[in-house]
Amino acid sequence: APLHWLLENIWGDEVKTAPLHWLFDGIHTVGQAAVPVNMTILGINLSSTFQKKKFKKSGDKNDDRVNEKNNMLPSQTMFAVVIAKMIVMPIIGILSTWFLQKYCIDLPHEIDSTCYLVMMIVFITPTANNVMVMVELSGSSSKEGIARLIGWQYIVSPLVLSIVLSAVVSTATSLDNSN
Repeated sequence: APLHWLLENIWGDEVKTAPLHWLFDGIHTVGQAAVPVNMTILGINLSSTFQKKKFKKSGDKNDDRVNEKNNMLPSQTMFAVVIAKMIVMPIIGILSTWFLQKYCIDLPHEIDSTCYLVMMIVFITPTANNVMVMVELSGSSSKEGIARLIGWQYIVSPLVLSIVLSAVVSTATSLDNSN
């Protein structure tokens, strides 16, 4: 990047600084706040889900805010989506990567296993909190349901993701060795 020197010190000495380094630092700081802000939005929406449940149990059924059918997914649907995202999608990712490696892609040996691993990792991660931010900004009434769905994916992630990640790394290594 020809203008990189404006934002970052490329000379290596501490005396000479980049003229716009302060701008780079500010943008970097704002970027560092993205994950905590996303997690806060997710937590607020999860909290509002449980507040609505509490409110419904208290007996006031005439309040429009309690209409769970408009903003909550049924438990069976949530279970099916979590299974699809955390188990079925990784299987699809592994099979599609294997197919591409076998019939379509010829990568240099130095980068092939890394590339295969990255191709499969896209399929195995839980739904990103960015989806929650998009739902929040859209003003949709399904915020609480999506928050619960993402929350359930993160709850099962430690167990499922460790198993799936082991399978993905093993597959990437075996695809590398099959050349």
